[in-house]
Amino acid sequence: MAKLVLGFGSSHGPTIRTLPAQWDRIAERDKKDPRYDYQELLRSADPALAREITLAKKQERYDRCQAAIAKLHGVVTAARPDVAVVVSNPHGILPDDVHAVFAVFWGERLAERSKDGPQSGQGYMAKFTGPPPVVTSTHRKGRGEYPALPKLASHLIDSLIEDGFDIASFDRFRPEHELDEAFRTFYDFYDPDGKVPMVPFILSRYLPSQATPRRCYALGQALRRAIESWDADRRVLLMASGGLSHQIIDEELDREVIGALKDKDSDRLCSISRDRLNRAPGTPEILNWVALAGAAEAMPMTLIDYVPCYRSAAGTGHGITFAYWG
Repeated sequence: MAKLVLGFGSSHGPTIRTLPAQWDRIAERDKKDPRYDYQELLRSADPALAREITLAKKQERYDRCQAAIAKLHGVVTAARPDVAVVVSNPHGILPDDVHAVFAVFWGERLAERSKDGPQSGQGYMAKFTGPPPVVTSTHRKGRGEYPALPKLASHLIDSLIEDGFDIASFDRFRPEHELDEAFRTFYDFYDPDGKVPMVPFILSRYLPSQATPRRCYALGQALRRAIESWDADRRVLLMASGGLSHQIIDEELDREVIGALKDKDSDRLCSISRDRLNRAPGTPEILNWVALAGAAEAMPMTLIDYVPCYRSAAGTGHGITFAYWG
């Protein structure tokens, strides 16, 4: 039978891919984001935040993120996984997309979205996601295609439906999406050779198609049961990609969530306020971590680092977090 050998959570996003001297370019995008009122944030922000956005502070936090990625890469490598199940949320959602609450990709191959090809959709996507970030050259460049594992994906779909979860399924991403950063982070940082097959598990962060924290925790428990009932001698890792709070940092919420994860306090995790989760567009990615906590509830949790990376005096930025269970 298959074995869940490791669970881990890793933030993704432009902050950890962009040199600190250029974080101001991301902050300019923050100021124009239509999903919140930047000027209102600035008016109500603590003036002390101005001390959090010096270049020295940014560099120190960027360096901590890179050190945490390196450490987590070592943990993943040592686990010797045969397959990865990655829980995350596709980005750049288009107006005519169907938003499944839970879904599993069960195709044969995972294609990476081309930045140059005619099907890249960059001009169309820019209306919804803004210009692409400035990326450093310190990490692996895209290779175009990665292996999937339909046998495990089909087993997860069947098992989760038997367990009372309605699971959508699809065997290809839209060409405008393909394998975006939310899932590609696994390969960019933790399997740069691109040899470990991946099964993407979609957990919607978007309202109104957003599960409650309690439902996500129960989903994680069912996901572990499904993995461990798979009749294959495979070592499986489960990754939560994303989180914690962003594009507006909520350190209080982040620290509450991390404390509950470390304490294995399922009641606190299941009771996270949905209003608090949805204060900023990226913060619902915390739900990915809640699902992982349900799956890994019997495993010890190790926090590698929590790094609140502020990008503006209004408090925009990213509560970047790295941890593992196993």
